[in-house]
Amino acid sequence: MFTYLLYFIISLIFVALFIFCFYRIYLIFLRNYVNDFQGVTLIDRFASIFPYGLPLMEGLQNFGQQVLPDYPFSLMTLYKKTFMPLVIFYVTHPALAFITFFVLYYLFVRSKSPIPNRPFIRFNVLQAILLFLINSLLGSAFRALPIEFRVSLYGLILCNTLFWFVLSTIIYSSFKSLEGKYSNIPVISQAVKIQIDNP
Repeated sequence: MFTYLLYFIISLIFVALFIFCFYRIYLIFLRNYVNDFQGVTLIDRFASIFPYGLPLMEGLQNFGQQVLPDYPFSLMTLYKKTFMPLVIFYVTHPALAFITFFVLYYLFVRSKSPIPNRPFIRFNVLQAILLFLINSLLGSAFRALPIEFRVSLYGLILCNTLFWFVLSTIIYSSFKSLEGKYSNIPVISQAVKIQIDNP
């Protein structure tokens, strides 16, 4: 009985999040999206979302594979149909992450970048790179812990917390990108702004 109640509550939370996200996207597209006062175009907004795929894949590899099997079956089925093939490809080609990292750095972050100066895209690419590095560091630290701790209740709680940290920062940053606004993640966004201001 308790299990069904827990699944029902989790399903309600996901439905509420879906409705909220759909409503926010509707509001975003309802506005005039050609160009706003900051010079952020529609192309800038959508292009700023793609770099967050790198920390997402890293987070799913480090933490998602361990905690997602414990989630409700319908969520696991959705994960298997959407992200799991990408995560498997990402895991089987470990050099792909570093190649993507260096390409993003070369094209958008360097001061002598071949891409025209787009501060909004540059901010989001740099923030995605920083999230990728943090995910890699946290994943390595978690894997360095003893196996007894990692499979214990406390290890699963820690892994679940790290997974939701990764997922929530990426979702928040993606929504802010769609809105054409700079995200404000404590410490991370400030570090990105310092890097952009001091090339």
